[in-house]
Amino acid sequence: MAMENRGYFIIDGSHLFSSIYELWRTKPEFKDRKLDIGRLTEALMRKWSIYVGATIRVVYYFKQNDKRLKTMLVIPETDMPGKKDHWQIKECGENIKSIPEEELQKISEQYRDHFIRAEKGLDIKLASDVLIFVSSGRASNIIFLVNDRDYIPLFEAIQYLGGNVYLTGLHSSQKIQKGLANLCDKFLTLDDELDNLFGVVRQQAEPQILQQEPPVSS
Repeated sequence: MAMENRGYFIIDGSHLFSSIYELWRTKPEFKDRKLDIGRLTEALMRKWSIYVGATIRVVYYFKQNDKRLKTMLVIPETDMPGKKDHWQIKECGENIKSIPEEELQKISEQYRDHFIRAEKGLDIKLASDVLIFVSSGRASNIIFLVNDRDYIPLFEAIQYLGGNVYLTGLHSSQKIQKGLANLCDKFLTLDDELDNLFGVVRQQAEPQILQQEPPVSS
């Protein structure tokens, strides 16, 4: 079956929240500002359009009843015309006891993967959906916002099936797992979109008015 030159964006909610926490911690202008899901979807589609063809959907995977959806994200009202545009939220996985994200951020990045995350089964649901998309020929391009080495076999499986694997991130200051970066076909971040995603308005410097020197008397 021939694959369509179309793309799915797959967003791991745990990594999205981790990226927001990292921005809050390192860039004061973003501290406690919520990320707008609608704007993020638009930015991803715009940034990647020349590489992945038509976008089918941007799918966000979050653990069930995650309070951070309200405290860290702006989610447009889906029943308002024009607010829903090619994005979908899937709440899945089983909540388990884990280290709170704010404490996890205090641990060196190279060791964070060794600690239990707040959901179980989310990554399996994510991987299952992706393999269905690719193996059925519905899409040839999968763009991931993830940063977990557990996804390396999924990347390999997609490429074995003839698909392309792309990697994206919110900002370049956050380190990405080298194993994922080595496997992906292209890696881009959204640094130039951050102000828009978080609603940050920067003051522009007042234009300097150059005063003319008085004419010199002859």
